[in-house]
Amino acid sequence: MRPLAQSGTRGLAFWTLVLASTAGHLVNGATTPVIPRVVQGELGADPSLAGLLVSLAAFASIVAMPVGGMLTDRFGPRRVILVAACLAAVGLALVLMMLSVPSLAASRLVYGAGNAAVATALTAWVVAEAPPEQRGRALSFFGLSVWVGLALGPVLGENLFQSFGHRSVWMAAVVLQLLGLLLAMLARDGRAPRWAAVERRARSTGRAGSVLPAVALPGAVGLVAWAAEGFLIAFLIPHLVGRGVDAEGLLGAANVFTVFAASVIAARLLLGGLPDRLGATTTARISMVLLAVGLGVLSLSGSFPVAALGAMLVGFGFSPLFPALTLLTTQNLDPGRRATGVGTFSAFTSAGYAAGSLVGGLLVTHLGSGQALGILAVLQLAAIPLLRGGNRGDTGRGRSYRVEPPLV
Repeated sequence: MRPLAQSGTRGLAFWTLVLASTAGHLVNGATTPVIPRVVQGELGADPSLAGLLVSLAAFASIVAMPVGGMLTDRFGPRRVILVAACLAAVGLALVLMMLSVPSLAASRLVYGAGNAAVATALTAWVVAEAPPEQRGRALSFFGLSVWVGLALGPVLGENLFQSFGHRSVWMAAVVLQLLGLLLAMLARDGRAPRWAAVERRARSTGRAGSVLPAVALPGAVGLVAWAAEGFLIAFLIPHLVGRGVDAEGLLGAANVFTVFAASVIAARLLLGGLPDRLGATTTARISMVLLAVGLGVLSLSGSFPVAALGAMLVGFGFSPLFPALTLLTTQNLDPGRRATGVGTFSAFTSAGYAAGSLVGGLLVTHLGSGQALGILAVLQLAAIPLLRGGNRGDTGRGRSYRVEPPLV
């Protein structure tokens, strides 16, 4: 198999990495919505504790993602993925050994750290090897893995949980995690012979702190946006069921995630190069507006059609946001620091995800899920001023990319 640096986004290596990433996000999508059900139904806890347990994986990610990025800059993505995927599988297996609040907490921490490092290394792999003039499109297509996992994961987890119990969910999760590892190992790393040189160049450009100026503003926007995702994946199904939407069936609450992800996929396929054409800043601003409107519709939804409309708007908002913010983060960085930049930016999104599930649980407990969604909608609009124009990492018409030496 030719490496991504040679075959580009149409080659087998790129889509193997996409499938590897999809497997990891299927695991997250299948297990996370089940945790509040298990915690409240079988362990007798309240939504606040459920939200805390969900958020632990994201808290672990806050640490693991920058570390995973720095290790990827030094050793290459394949080694990081091998170790981190095995760590994630061990974390998932803890729930199979014993179901309790402590075991769930330990599982979320170990799994969260491993899965976060895998995601960081895979994303950095794409950023490093995709042709610079197509990097926005490559990130758009690569990011489909998130939404495919979000679409199919909750449906898979819910059906397994209803049919065979919670143990079947974690058994399937372990298998999927290891399948993702196998797929990643099949792809060749075109930068592998050059990691020592990249490391020397990274050291010459400064430590991890030098990455923060490029990451701070897009990271803050990502924090707010991913807080919405953290809330939705943990509490959208209970919110809709509480408002009269059936829990199962074709028009069931879980299938709102399918509509959501299908809209993201459609937008990615149709508008994958939008950040390359309009510029990352403009694209991100449009995304945040659509996300806010969609969250507002979901806050008022009492039927599947209305919820599906809200999910579609959220999907069209999220679709170009990941590639746009990643471009704003990485295009200002030396190539030898980009994996660290990806990891640091991802830590911001993990912090948002954690806040969405943790603070979201408190808001649901004290205000209700509808009001919590309304607050999230307002926060998306409040974050738009952080997306300032004139960033030299903002690509689009009339702007040129830095010329980089061949990677292989």
